[in-house]
Amino acid sequence: MRTVLALTLVLLLLPAAVLAAEAEQPYPFTDPYRATVLGTPAKVRYQFENPVRPDVRAIRIEGRRVPEVFSYSQDMFFTTALQDHPAPLMFVIAGTGAEHNSGKMSFLTQVFHEAGYHVVALSSPTHMNFVISASEHGVPGYVPYDVADLDRVMGWIREELAKECTITGYSVAGYSLGGLHAAFLAKQDAETHEFDFKHVLMINPPVSLYRSVTRLDSWLTEENLGRTTVHHEIEGFIDRFSDYYLHADVTDLDDDFLYDMITDIGLTERDFKTLIGAAFRVSSASMIFSSDVCLEAEYLVPPENYPLKTSSPLLPYARQAFDIPFESYLDEYLLPYLRYNDPTITRAEAIRRSSLESIRDWLEKTDKVVVVGNKDDVILDGQDLRFLETVFGKRAHLFAHGGHCGNMMHPAFVRVMKELVQP
Repeated sequence: MRTVLALTLVLLLLPAAVLAAEAEQPYPFTDPYRATVLGTPAKVRYQFENPVRPDVRAIRIEGRRVPEVFSYSQDMFFTTALQDHPAPLMFVIAGTGAEHNSGKMSFLTQVFHEAGYHVVALSSPTHMNFVISASEHGVPGYVPYDVADLDRVMGWIREELAKECTITGYSVAGYSLGGLHAAFLAKQDAETHEFDFKHVLMINPPVSLYRSVTRLDSWLTEENLGRTTVHHEIEGFIDRFSDYYLHADVTDLDDDFLYDMITDIGLTERDFKTLIGAAFRVSSASMIFSSDVCLEAEYLVPPENYPLKTSSPLLPYARQAFDIPFESYLDEYLLPYLRYNDPTITRAEAIRRSSLESIRDWLEKTDKVVVVGNKDDVILDGQDLRFLETVFGKRAHLFAHGGHCGNMMHPAFVRVMKELVQP
């Protein structure tokens, strides 16, 4: 389990939002896998003129049952960055397994605040804290449930913020899975008029949650790894990273060092695919474990070990969860739960309801939903790219290169985001 935790640290540090002071340069990577892992190097990132200091806040649902092992996570945490004058409010939704104040979310908070918005940054409904503290069903990964949770939480936050600032309107944005969530929130809002969103920005969204995550999972299979196991492969990465660190002239474990390390050790395309797949699997494992414990579903934790205590050893469960691909989670856990609530739902229908294809007709008609992303996004296949180009037309702003969110911090990408959501 040491390797999973160490890999998580490396992957979280790589895209940290350190701002560059140099003049704009072109985005440096044309390889989509390298772009996805390395992101935007510090020297070519967008520079904020007057960065704001965001606030971390919390909401607690009174009477909610939270397992003792998760007692530290009773509150749902989120970030705000408010203007000192009347302004519209932008809700920003994180990607799969990401927290409200992760590197990408902190960057987007600054982007939209600089654009003139009050900003509320929300963790993904697939993040452990959200599952524990705010999810109604406690079974993340089914878009209709996740969107209902987001909508409810956003309503509570709006009520709280209205007491301290003047809100002149509402918009919503999200990256990766959060972008897909934003589209579904907009479709629901078009019927309820709860927020009447002016702008809806999808940043590097998947078209089908199922297709994208199974694509990522495929890079941890024998087809990509050969006869070696993913755990052995990650052990190899950690050993290579450790050896580089021991022999490098290190002054600071910052973005420049991490970028040089990844570049110098000569990773192959297979290596990059493994790192991307492993990063997703770490998020998925956390999601599965938190859901299993909250529901006492006995998927990972045997019945004799409930209830888990703060002193309970958790690493065996985390390692077991890491080995579960999303398709197994769907078939063995999520789908049985959905059928418990609705015996008529089929596997195909559950997958369809978690894709933009299920709201295609509405997306083609509305002009408020826009997309910014990349043609070489590694979570998209040819069918997905054609969907975005056909359904959104001129509302799809797709860069040639950048992989999955790799160029999100590049000035050219930031300019497009700000232009698309001008208050």
